[in-house]
Order: sequence, then C-alpha cells, then structure tokens
Amino acid sequence: MKTIFITGASSGIGRETTRYFAEHGWRVIATMRNPQKAGSLSALPHVVVLPLDLTNPKQIRETSRKALDAYDVDVLFNNAGYGIMGPFEKLPEHEIRKLFETDVLGTMLVTQQFIPHFKARKGGAILTTTSLAGIIALPRDGAYGAAKRAQQGMVESLYYELKPFGVKVAAMIPGGTSTHFQTPVNILDGYEEAAARQRAYLLDGNAAFPGPEQAAETVWTAVNDGRDQLNYPTDRVCRKLYEQYQGMDIEDFKTYFYDRIFGASAAEASFPQ
Repeated sequence: MKTIFITGASSGIGRETTRYFAEHGWRVIATMRNPQKAGSLSALPHVVVLPLDLTNPKQIRETSRKALDAYDVDVLFNNAGYGIMGPFEKLPEHEIRKLFETDVLGTMLVTQQFIPHFKARKGGAILTTTSLAGIIALPRDGAYGAAKRAQQGMVESLYYELKPFGVKVAAMIPGGTSTHFQTPVNILDGYEEAAARQRAYLLDGNAAFPGPEQAAETVWTAVNDGRDQLNYPTDRVCRKLYEQYQGMDIEDFKTYFYDRIFGASAAEASFPQ
C-alpha cells in the first residue's frame, strides 16, 4: 500500500487531500497541530493521525521519525501554513517572525527529515503548497508573498538536488480556494477599494472561489502523472492567472495589474486576449 504524509491535514486542502487519497486506496499519515480536530478523518480506512506543530522542531523530528520507521512513505505533502495580510509597515514584527517560523522554517525542517529517506529509496515525491502570491506579488501580501516565494525557492532548488535520485519535487499553487484558511492578521487601512478590486480580479468572473476538491485532485495528478513538472496551479482561478502572468513580460504585467487594482479605469479593465 502506498503512503502519503500530509501536514496541515485538519482543514482545507490538507483535509480534502487526506480524504481523496484514502478513498483511492492509499495510507494517509494525516498530521495536524491539534489531533482532536481530525474528526471524521479518523474513521477513514488507513488514515493515521499524528500531532505535528511546525513551530516545534523536536516534534517535527519525532513525528517524522515515527512515520518513517513505521512506513515506506511514497509522498511528502507539505501543506500546513497560514497567512497574514496588511500594508507592509503595519504588520507587527512578532507576526512576521511567527509566519516565517511556521510557513518557511517549519516546512524546511519537515522536508529535511524526509530527504534521506527519498534518496535512499531512489523514488517518491515531495510536494509543497505554495501560493499564487508566491508567483505574482499582490498588495498587502508583502510578508505572506515573501514566505511563499521562499517556499518556491526551496522547491526549485530541491528539484535539481533530488532529480538525480528519481524524486519528484513540485509546488502546488492555489490561487483562491474556499477553505477555512487562517489569516489572523488582515489589515485594510486605506486599501479597501484596492482589496475589493483584487478580489474581483482573482474571482475572474466567478461567483465564488473553488473549493479544495480541485486542489486535492491536482495533488493526485502530480503524484501519478509521471511528468517532469515543477509548478501545478491547483484550481481554475490560479490556472488562468498563472498562465496569464507567465505569458506576459513582467514589466507589462506590473503596469496592467496596477491599472487593474488602482487605476482610474480598473473597474472596467479586462484581461488581455
């Protein structure tokens, strides 16, 4: 039986991916800061719930070792994390440090625990949930976007390091997903209209953001498609905007995006064909 180790499995993309893989016959090691939040996941066949707080290096080592000693893990899915938003100068220092300790350092420390295992077995996959904010810089995302770009940098570097060992490394990139994603700091202060326009831009004509089901299916695809692919937009919102960004010169995009969010004609702006 194949095995996937998932961080941040108590909600959102992590929870849905746990359910999806379990229903497709995989063993899922579903880790979360508070295992009591596992709820119905614990009743799914072949789901093992373990505690994992990304701000606790000792627990990262212990939980990773427990999983690797018991199972031949095929996939590590770094999914745990949260966001903060606000004008850059208004973000408290302690919140920035906490964000990086969780999203960046915690993810790196988990990944380090699994690399020797994947090198030794000469196969498997390491997937990490980053964000469209790690690809396209967005207003009020100066700290969160920087954290996600740090994750993107880790992913890209590991792609080169682990490809000779037959290990796939890829980024799962949500654009806008309807989940209970945590943003404990969300400051508007003067950017109210820009935030509303940005939301409309990300929704791209849809009434709501897609649910985590699309992301779970994308994780499944990344694991099973056999493709040498680095970035996987995980939903329809991200897919269109990611392709748009990739297809434009960065200087042209910045002008387009600024006009879309802040310009006088932003409300009437349309995507370039």
